[in-house]
Amino acid sequence: MYKIVRKRELNPYVTWMDIEAPLIARKARAGQFIILRVNETGERIPLTIAG
Repeated sequence: MYKIVRKRELNPYVTWMDIEAPLIARKARAGQFIILRVNETGERIPLTIAG
């Protein structure tokens, strides 16, 4: 599991999260998705990578 190092609410519908994930950061491109899970058995939440 990766670590959320910073989280801030930009507006009621958008949250900015900085996630420490060096392997993903090297390969990820804008428009791709990551899957977020709160714990090992939690629901999978797809998030879009921006900029």
